[in-house]
Amino acid sequence: MADNIRLQVTGPPDQARGLLEQTLQADGYRFTWENAGQGIVEKGSRKKAMLLGAFAIHYKYGVMLYPQQDGTVVIDLGLGNTGMSGGAIGVVKVRKNLDTVRQQLVTAYQNAGALVSA
Repeated sequence: MADNIRLQVTGPPDQARGLLEQTLQADGYRFTWENAGQGIVEKGSRKKAMLLGAFAIHYKYGVMLYPQQDGTVVIDLGLGNTGMSGGAIGVVKVRKNLDTVRQQLVTAYQNAGALVSA
């Protein structure tokens, strides 16, 4: 179980960001961008997770887009919360979900012909 995802993709940052948003919004994630290359990706409710523990969903990940000299973009997605509000089960859920998100993103960027490395 990973605690971060790192993908290198072709194209400008806005194109990489667009496919990232399109892929994860289809699965119910919301994005809050602090700037063009840094933001938060969230699914579920923190309040419900605090009240219901492992029975509720709250996934929060930080995302960074790093433009490279060669014209590619490195996408770094990491844990934004530990899942501790759901106890040990919550911690495992947050990390396992990150594995699922990784596979969704790898598939999306591969299908778009934009994946350089994962």
